[in-house]
Amino acid sequence: MPPKPATFELDAQVLRQSMLRRVPKRLYASGHLTLPCVPALLDHYTEMLAKLFALHGRTFAPEEIEHMRGLLADKLNEGFATARNAYVHVDFQTDEPPKTSLSYKFYLQTSTIQEEYEHWVQTRTPPLFGSRPDGKVMELAGSLGPPGSAPVLDIGAGTGRNTLPLARAGFPTHAVEFSPSLAQILRENVEKAALTVTLFEGDFLNAELGVPKAHYALVILCEVVSDFRDEAAVQGMFARAAEVVRPNGLLLFNAFLPVGGYQPDLLARQLSFVLWSTIFTRDELRAAGAAHGFVLVSEEPVYEFEKERYPAAAWPPTGWFEEWTRGVDTFDLPISRAPVEMRWLVWKKSG
Repeated sequence: MPPKPATFELDAQVLRQSMLRRVPKRLYASGHLTLPCVPALLDHYTEMLAKLFALHGRTFAPEEIEHMRGLLADKLNEGFATARNAYVHVDFQTDEPPKTSLSYKFYLQTSTIQEEYEHWVQTRTPPLFGSRPDGKVMELAGSLGPPGSAPVLDIGAGTGRNTLPLARAGFPTHAVEFSPSLAQILRENVEKAALTVTLFEGDFLNAELGVPKAHYALVILCEVVSDFRDEAAVQGMFARAAEVVRPNGLLLFNAFLPVGGYQPDLLARQLSFVLWSTIFTRDELRAAGAAHGFVLVSEEPVYEFEKERYPAAAWPPTGWFEEWTRGVDTFDLPISRAPVEMRWLVWKKSG
């Protein structure tokens, strides 16, 4: 019986794909990624890494992807719980040819908020937060009556943008600053201006800091609540404020709130925290304030309020102020379309 004629693959596309499957045996690659620690992005990151490895000829099986996902989840959760400025670093490289596998490693890098501010002091051009006081701060302080009888506490005072004008206007002014680098600049600015300001260096939530109780007619936290991690931090702030604000005194802070009926999801909550723009809801703030004897008396958009009162020739206060206060640091949208914005909130403590 004659042998069957040999059949050979002659389809050009099939042949091309068969040759491309040989390439990974001679291909070598390595790389590095840095991922912000946002646990809600776990699936996005996992898909991104699987596609990246496949581009290098290393297609992971479903069980390998799931294993990678578990390792990455652990690092993201650990980093997010540790610090705002936490990153998962990903090192990867193809294994020695002719293997067609790939090895990767995850590890964390974190920095404290003090370290971040120290970096700002060393690398950014002053003034770090603008050169003029907030219009809302000065207007509200001016409503308190004779300045000499209305002590003010500036929490998160930074380099003194609000502290110095308040003291200059005659308000007995105290300041709290957590960052040693910023506190040192504030001391130097107070001394240069020949003003009297009491500075408490440390965490305002620390009851041992020495801040007088039931003393202040006005307590301000400007661009501070936007740094808070979660509702528990807001509760802690109101609890300490209740200790230091005198009866019928005022508490002023600004915070990012939803607009247009928006309801922030987990990703928006986590990413806004990582991006220094933490979103809270009005219900959360009202509940926290009520639990410690505060009632909301006014709310205004920071951007519009400050722009109306700012010298046109000097606007904006900083290069980042307009976009940041209008929510586009979190949402990459046209400046008028972001579903959150920073608002001024004034609270009164019950008598």
